[in-house]
Amino acid sequence: MKKTLIAIGLLSAFSAAHAESSVSVYGNINVAITKKGDAGITLKAEEYQYASHIGFKGKEDLGNGYAAIFKLEAELEPDTGSGTYGASKNALGFNRESWVGLLTPYGALRFGRSTTPFVNMWVGGDFGEGRGIGQFTAGIAGAGLRTTQPEVGMRWNNGLFYDVKQGGFAAGLAVTTKGSQSIVPTDPTVSSVDNEGKNGTKPAYGAYARYEGKVGQFGYKIGGAYQVDNGSTNAASTNTKNAPAESKKAWMIGSGVSYGPASFSVGYAKSNIDNTDLANTLTARGGAVPLRTGTSKTLFASMGYDVTPNDHIYASYGKYKRTNSYVFLPSPNPSTGTRAVTGEGELAGTQYSVGYEHKLSKRTVIYTNVRKVVENKNSCTTSLGGTTTTAASLSTGCAASVSRVDAILSVEKGWSYDLGISHSF
Repeated sequence: MKKTLIAIGLLSAFSAAHAESSVSVYGNINVAITKKGDAGITLKAEEYQYASHIGFKGKEDLGNGYAAIFKLEAELEPDTGSGTYGASKNALGFNRESWVGLLTPYGALRFGRSTTPFVNMWVGGDFGEGRGIGQFTAGIAGAGLRTTQPEVGMRWNNGLFYDVKQGGFAAGLAVTTKGSQSIVPTDPTVSSVDNEGKNGTKPAYGAYARYEGKVGQFGYKIGGAYQVDNGSTNAASTNTKNAPAESKKAWMIGSGVSYGPASFSVGYAKSNIDNTDLANTLTARGGAVPLRTGTSKTLFASMGYDVTPNDHIYASYGKYKRTNSYVFLPSPNPSTGTRAVTGEGELAGTQYSVGYEHKLSKRTVIYTNVRKVVENKNSCTTSLGGTTTTAASLSTGCAASVSRVDAILSVEKGWSYDLGISHSF
């Protein structure tokens, strides 16, 4: 009898301990037949919010309202079965989320790699409409009216993240260690430089807040975010191509209303680019990092309507504009000597999109989008001593910068279409 009671006690203790902790596997697989601009047809869904990924998350109850939590999340390329991490862009790594933390009665405290205040406010609050190529995130996540690289960091490494949620209110703070790499290098031949903790580097930091409520069939929400992406630059770094369009200070506001099956949201963002702390050796025409400063402004709006519980239509509008300031150095010649040449330029464009989603089940959605990007502008003029010139000795730097951006805009501009299927698990 005693042995039986001991066995029952051990079994009960094991069951209780097992119930106190849990680990789950989750993710999303999203593939679309896509035709973008003047590019050929691909079997790939390019988007931020619904990107294919696989993750593991867990929670262990510590008692008294406290719990240990963790998450590991990796992005996938379902058309090839590869990952998207590393210089080769095909390795599998937990590049989306990788953190461990503590859940308390006063909020969640997490350490590692996670999403930034911009993402936690806008995407976390479900402000925008759109899926696939219909999703507008220009100047924010680098899709749609993509320029040269995401200006505002979507995820930060080596960070401390604090989030609190109470009813319809949500807010959070985030800060990284000095020199953390927040943006992947734009040049695939250049590997990330580990500047964490080095002298001359700065931390990235920011905050967000949002509130949403509902009165009858009328719903409303409002939010804002501010962040400073100091993490991925270092004046002493030899990686001169690490962040050619990184924002240092950025803010965003958004609001939305809904009534029954209809919804509308609008947002505005502004970011200041400052690459002056990146080495610019000026050893050749165009220099190593000619883009020194810039300012971008983004306006986006969208509306959606639930035709039926399983059918949803949406439309979105986005307008992006960025002014750039460059510093070039032409080859020495009698007219210019070794003086640096400055440049002023502008990137701009407008995106319109409409889309349709149909839920085959709670977890499976098919969708289609039509998008058009118009009013593209990619200009640059050089000057020396206050005189604008188009002389070959002075325009080479601008030509290289314009050509680099044109190669990306040629794919994004004009008409684009997609037809995809997305399954979450």
